[in-house]
Amino acid sequence: MKPLDNPDYSRALIARTNSETAFKAISNGLPDWWGKMDTSVEAVNDIFTVSWGEPWYQFQVTEYYPNERITWKCIDANQIIKHLEDVEKEWVGTILYWRINELSSEEVEIRLTHQGLNSSLECYAFCSSTWDKFLMNRLKTYLEG
Repeated sequence: MKPLDNPDYSRALIARTNSETAFKAISNGLPDWWGKMDTSVEAVNDIFTVSWGEPWYQFQVTEYYPNERITWKCIDANQIIKHLEDVEKEWVGTILYWRINELSSEEVEIRLTHQGLNSSLECYAFCSSTWDKFLMNRLKTYLEG
């Protein structure tokens, strides 16, 4: 059991969209709101990389249920954060759980739980606030745009 004083990053957003559009956004639509993808995601065990030039993360899909949920495990990384040292591989081994809950035909809740992204990591303050911006601003705007 993990300590309660060191919770993993978790955030939910509610967007005016449907579950199909939401799933596309968190599977193959990443370039539209997060970062460049090197390949499409279609099934369990697919491996893909998301990058912003020199920084990048490589993920393996471990769970794939269209319009419901997708899970990625970070299997390699080159995380670069100005003013932070030795964070290049901090995400390796972390798991991103994406869950879609259809609230109505026109509204969904999307929850990201990033297991392993917690205050024990040097990058936590930067990464958690950056996830907040990507999710609550860029993803929400993309979905409702």
